[in-house]
Amino acid sequence: MSDTCMNHIENHWKALTISTNDYFNKGNFEKALAGYKDAFYRAEILNSHIPDCTRLNIPFVQVYIISCNNLANTYEELGKNEEAENMLKRVIYYLLHLAGNSILNTDQIQPELKKAAVTYIHFTEKKNKGKVKQEKLFTLLKEQLLEKKNISIN
Repeated sequence: MSDTCMNHIENHWKALTISTNDYFNKGNFEKALAGYKDAFYRAEILNSHIPDCTRLNIPFVQVYIISCNNLANTYEELGKNEEAENMLKRVIYYLLHLAGNSILNTDQIQPELKKAAVTYIHFTEKKNKGKVKQEKLFTLLKEQLLEKKNISIN
């Protein structure tokens, strides 16, 4: 994809996210959901062009995480807790997937993975989903990280 196109997608994502934040902040969660879904689509496009994003210094990892978190927060406000939880888990799975990519620096992924895990824990505690889901997720995390052997679990 051309550099111009990649930069346009990033700028469109930024504009969508900023304008949609206004809907969210005003409590118009249905419109916010539509806008954040549109922004998330752009984040997915950027992530299908990782080498281009890396070369152009487009922060594709952060774009994806922000998009997922925006959707999770909106789903939560709409009372769609299962969808919110799925978006939070999606961030963790995404980061685990990236941890296996030899192009990327795992030192940048590890702090994001820790933040994503903490966010998920807080959500499950707040929603009284409890330890069972957390333990399943952490078992998966440990297995994936040990398998990849490129992120420490200390």
